[in-house]
Amino acid sequence: MDHEECRLKVGELLMGKILVGHALKNDLSALMISHPRSEIRDTARYKPFMRATGRSGGKLRPRKLRDLVYENVGMRIQVEGEAHCSIDDARASMELFKYARSRWEKELEKGNKGIKRGKK
Repeated sequence: MDHEECRLKVGELLMGKILVGHALKNDLSALMISHPRSEIRDTARYKPFMRATGRSGGKLRPRKLRDLVYENVGMRIQVEGEAHCSIDDARASMELFKYARSRWEKELEKGNKGIKRGKK
């Protein structure tokens, strides 16, 4: 399958779906596709999973998936000396999302209140 065919197929598969992963900007960029922000759950960009940096701690930076998954769900991935597995990373991202899903979705819902939506 060539790159263009892959892009189209992935775009079709993702249409209307919530996309869960870690640092998804990189994956979407590699495929040269976009996805609605409201349908993305990126564990690298979820504020409770980020670390504060800077003088006053006001700047948030993404943390490593390996560390987040171990601290929150007790799962070990990307172990030194072992091959890096993208499937393990995907599963770990999903487990991390499931761990935070209820709070995450409530925060999104709260953030969307008061936003006017167009009629369908």
